[in-house]
Amino acid sequence: MSEWEDITIVRHDKEQSELLTADDVELTKQVLVLSATPPPRWAEICTAALGGTPGRLGRMAEVRGQNLVVWGGPKVFDERDAEHLMKLVNYSNDKYREILEPADLSGFDVFG
Repeated sequence: MSEWEDITIVRHDKEQSELLTADDVELTKQVLVLSATPPPRWAEICTAALGGTPGRLGRMAEVRGQNLVVWGGPKVFDERDAEHLMKLVNYSNDKYREILEPADLSGFDVFG
């Protein structure tokens, strides 16, 4: 098994980020680029953590390929949100690393 290298947020992709208007409601799509395209299980963990987060980011963010996409009101994304997303990415790394670690079956007696 190869050594797991943590996924990180490397930059804000301003070209892909945009302000959308539908039915007179403004919505921003912020795109953050990850250091690598995460494995599907990592993306599931991260998306679940993002959806389970109370507050303005809940239900409004997901992993898409090598991007972390966040939707919100026109002024919803700020430094505090960026810090929160970095913590969620770190949480996803920790949970994914737990999955990769082999189970400790010492002391387990199959025939006992």
